Amino acid sequence: MISSIRIIIFFFLCSLISYSDPAVYFVDCADSSGVDFIHAGGVDKKVIPAIVGSGAAFVDYDNDGDLDVYLVNTAQPHESSNQPSGVVGYRPTNALYRNEGQGRFTEVTKQVGLDHDGWGMGCAFADYDNDGDADLYLTNYLANAFFKNRGDGTFKQASSGAGGIGDNRFGSGVSWIDYDNDGFLDLYVGNYLDYGKVPSGADNFFPYDFTGQNNVLYFNRGDGRFMDVTKSVGISGGNHLTLGVAGADYDNDGDIDLYLANDTDQNILYRNDGESNFTNTNLADHRSHTGDIRGGMGITWGDYDNDGDLDLFVTNWLDENNVLYRNNGDGTFTDVSSSSGIFESGIGKTCWGTEFFDYDNDGYLDLYIACGHIDPASWQMPGGQTDILLRNNRNGTFSDVSSETGIMQLGKMLGRGAAFGDYDQDGDIDILVVNAGQKAQLLRNEGGNHNHWLHLKLTGTLSNRDSIGAKVRLTANGQTQMREVVCGTSYLSQSSLEIEFGLGTAETVDRIEILWPSGAKQILTSIETNQLLQLVEPNPNDLKNAR
Repeated sequence: MISSIRIIIFFFLCSLISYSDPAVYFVDCADSSGVDFIHAGGVDKKVIPAIVGSGAAFVDYDNDGDLDVYLVNTAQPHESSNQPSGVVGYRPTNALYRNEGQGRFTEVTKQVGLDHDGWGMGCAFADYDNDGDADLYLTNYLANAFFKNRGDGTFKQASSGAGGIGDNRFGSGVSWIDYDNDGFLDLYVGNYLDYGKVPSGADNFFPYDFTGQNNVLYFNRGDGRFMDVTKSVGISGGNHLTLGVAGADYDNDGDIDLYLANDTDQNILYRNDGESNFTNTNLADHRSHTGDIRGGMGITWGDYDNDGDLDLFVTNWLDENNVLYRNNGDGTFTDVSSSSGIFESGIGKTCWGTEFFDYDNDGYLDLYIACGHIDPASWQMPGGQTDILLRNNRNGTFSDVSSETGIMQLGKMLGRGAAFGDYDQDGDIDILVVNAGQKAQLLRNEGGNHNHWLHLKLTGTLSNRDSIGAKVRLTANGQTQMREVVCGTSYLSQSSLEIEFGLGTAETVDRIEILWPSGAKQILTSIETNQLLQLVEPNPNDLKNAR
């Protein structure tokens, strides 16, 4: 009897160890937190907007110091299991959840004016008018939408012209960038395919059966209006079947470049040459070696090898491996997918939202990938796919830790957009995932804060207020890391604009160097760890006093 009890106790303890032994574990707390969003989705493979969407965002829309949750929905093509019983004329909308603290959210969509009910795709929040609050641009199949933040916790939708940035095509990825560093955020909008021209005689068709649509770069005039400058700056704009869009300064020359992930078409890296001119680096005479032709979906920029420049990761279609491009520092990239160990990670899965982020705060960027097929037969469980978490081994390689961190145990879903941020302010990065036709997931990071950390919130004065494009170099324990404030990475989504550094065992940050988009350089020394550091861009005349 005693022996049997001992055996039972032993196995009970083992089960506890198998759950708690990993330093970091992710728990889906969407239900317990009040985030009850269900993506409408679609089950008919011909309803492409419902199949490929949608995105999500972490944003502090009300300036109360914590991250709120925004989730994009899609229109309901017909009655489905997601329609509430007995409800006539039900039409799903996007959803905003206000962070109440203590791990709780309240749905406030209608009362703040964001109950948009279009065929939703992507979202991007930014302070385009530098008035101190986050405005919202939505991409949709058909009419995009633009919402001005009133500053009192509510939004007002602009007219159909949207200050010069109205668009009635099939919007996809979107990114706020200050491409000319004039202190006002410009807007790049990706467009997908001409869905109005359905291939004749086809019952089952795919993206390559359609023609693409032109993308657009809108210049912010600084007076509340925008101007289409796509052709004048050297961006052709078109017919690329664009899904992913992300701006970043990959060549460290002080201006934001653009990368496009295109579905069944060549991806494009546009180098910003300054003087309001872009060059396609994937043309024959400007090879950056980032122009693969696959089913491009999601994009993330990050310095995974801590060598001081931004590397690039792109997710792709089923049976097309995801690609990790290492920045060579000379304007070119090397495909290190195989040597880094990530080649097999996406084989057999359709991969979408993604992000470089330091989930365990060890000082090296890891990778998350949201996965989910588009085959209508896969829309009902168990036809989904498990997401992927790849740990940076700190030697240029990655290991799949999806099982030991609880990601695999979350089950098979139909992942699309994913956003990243520290919503509970405990020092580690959490994950928000949109699942097509299913409940959203809010994955709380448990244990990432066992290592030290430092988060920075930058506010521009001469630069755009969100400091998009700012670079931060941090040195601690002899190791230097670099981060850049970027908007529009992942897939149709937006992560927090705060900069997050994992510091391992370092108890003090030796040096922080901030290169603001205006060109101003700020240096801080001897900074305590485990805090959110809020910094305002100093006047150049005051920089000496800011050290």
